Amino acid sequence: MRSRVTRALKPLDAVAIENLVQPGTPDVEFIGGWIELKSADAWPKGSNTALRVPHFTPLQRLWLRRRCRRGGKAWMLLRVGREWLLLGGDVASSIVGNSTKAELVSAAHSYWPKTPTDEELLAAFS
Repeated sequence: MRSRVTRALKPLDAVAIENLVQPGTPDVEFIGGWIELKSADAWPKGSNTALRVPHFTPLQRLWLRRRCRRGGKAWMLLRVGREWLLLGGDVASSIVGNSTKAELVSAAHSYWPKTPTDEELLAAFS
């Protein structure tokens, strides 16, 4: 997912980030801000069941929330199966991990029911 996003956002100077010094730092930095990448294999079976994202850590939530509250731009790009959702970092920090599919889709800045093209991803962040 990381290589796919950095390739699609190459015109926006996207760079993959690995930061062992500052835990919680998002996966991709680009001229428009930061992107945390998360994925899950499938949606829960029940429509009233929240999607769990176990690798979304408290430090990642805090990082997104703090950056957005201070006026910076931060996003979460969430892939579930072949579906992709783009959520504002402030929204993602609050609802990802305890919301249903309907709630997440409703809160998304962009939603793609199938894997988005590079052009669609670029347009969403431009």
